[in-house]
Amino acid sequence: MKLRKYILSGLLGLMIFSGCTNLDETPYTFVDPSQFYQDEDQLNEALNAVYNAFRSMASAASNIMRLEGCTDFGQPNRSNKNNIHQMNRWADVNSGNNSGTFTDVWAKAYVIINRANTVITRTEASDLDNTTKQQVIGQARFLRGQAYYWLVRLFGGVPISEKVTESLEGLEIPRNTAEEVWNFIIADWEYAEANLPVRGASSYDIWRVSKGAAQAYLGELYLYRACMAGTKYGTYDKSLMQKSAEYSKKVIDAGTYQLLSDYTQLWYSVNPTGAKNNAESIFELQFNLVSGQKNNMHLNFGTFGDSYYPSGWVMHGSSEMTSIAGSYMYLRIAPSVQAWESYADNDDRLKMFITKGAAKKGGKVTEMEFVASDLGKIPGSKGWNSCAPGNAKFYDFTDAAATALMSANNFMLMRYSEVLLNYAEALNTINPGSSEALKYLNMVHQRAGLSALSITDGTALDDAIFQERGWEFIGECKLYYDELRTDRLGPRVYEFVNKYNAMGYSWFQPLEFVPQKTFLWKIPASDLNSNSALEQNPDNVSYPGYSL
Repeated sequence: MKLRKYILSGLLGLMIFSGCTNLDETPYTFVDPSQFYQDEDQLNEALNAVYNAFRSMASAASNIMRLEGCTDFGQPNRSNKNNIHQMNRWADVNSGNNSGTFTDVWAKAYVIINRANTVITRTEASDLDNTTKQQVIGQARFLRGQAYYWLVRLFGGVPISEKVTESLEGLEIPRNTAEEVWNFIIADWEYAEANLPVRGASSYDIWRVSKGAAQAYLGELYLYRACMAGTKYGTYDKSLMQKSAEYSKKVIDAGTYQLLSDYTQLWYSVNPTGAKNNAESIFELQFNLVSGQKNNMHLNFGTFGDSYYPSGWVMHGSSEMTSIAGSYMYLRIAPSVQAWESYADNDDRLKMFITKGAAKKGGKVTEMEFVASDLGKIPGSKGWNSCAPGNAKFYDFTDAAATALMSANNFMLMRYSEVLLNYAEALNTINPGSSEALKYLNMVHQRAGLSALSITDGTALDDAIFQERGWEFIGECKLYYDELRTDRLGPRVYEFVNKYNAMGYSWFQPLEFVPQKTFLWKIPASDLNSNSALEQNPDNVSYPGYSL
């Protein structure tokens, strides 16, 4: 009864802040609502439990690896653990997710939902002032909406629950339609927009969700739905695109966020003193070098090899070795060689790829360099112990990380550059070839050190915006959804996997399935067993016209 177990744990697991972003959990037994949430400290303990549960789901490396690894922007990187070697090949997609595919998203999402419902219900019944109530409820509803946002895009319609479940009875809840779930998310995020302060408001922690975060995600939601309502560019729903544009424009007009002039300063591996919650970050997961608070994603997106500790790396375009320490890392998913090779040599975003450096094992230091012609062989001709370049977005290279064997880098889920590209895409759909759309695309493109683009054709501009998203967001858990909603996923995966299989690239295997735009993942079997009212998604059909 996995769902029941997680829902009950969600009710029992509340947490305390020992620092502004310390999300340690402290278990509580059930308490009388009339004796709880009578001051802000108690209320925040419960609210932070919702943040903690969301972080647990959104930072789960297995989920992010799957979302990257089943696109042409990611590839297997040496290890066959976590079924990594099955991701690019799209294996077992109709098997009920018994092979490690999103097996915990459903359960973790309902922990978030139930904890949020607890906060909402008990805050409404408290004697706190209305402004405090609205801000707390706004955060809880934003995070509840996030849980449903993950669920509906992966699985389609899911059960909607607004009640606090304090027993194991009555959990057999049928699925709502996808449309009902979308409307529920919109209502939650509209409430958050109306009741949350802007980022940086007095007495409101900068890391908490804000009005701008709600607006940015509403812009993304309407963009996604507009695309899913059509087939390809030129058929998308323009009324939904107009809503997307309106929300993205609110974020832009507020002037709260800005692009950093130096792309590398966004990332903790380069800028450990200033990257967290920076001026471009709209919503990010918080981590610390504290037990239970560490960021484990670097363990699965490693560069130098299992048991190798990084001791130096070279930024693209530089000959100078950066002296670093840094925590250990494992190899699971890497940015694809194809994606890496698509960047222009003068693109500043290349600096966040690691293709040269030194690593140590025991007392021995080995200098390594990635050579694409090695075709992923390990070790490579110059000692490289990975199948592909590394992605420094994930890494903590501090001495403290090396000592603690932990990583403290945060993970940004929504950045201002995405709002700009969302806005550009919406404008180009509403008015094909729009000069205004090109303007916002070029803001991101030129920040990377590239010359401004000049495009007047709508289809060509749509392609350019998509390509920019790939260069900008590789490794950030976004490109799967970009490819799916624009019907690029299946064709691009087909070409990519077949190409690298033909090359004999390490860890690539024959493709088993080509996803269509209508693709939905299977609900994990354990969650079906815990809720007899659930119905499984039908089997997916491979994209017609692509032979396997």
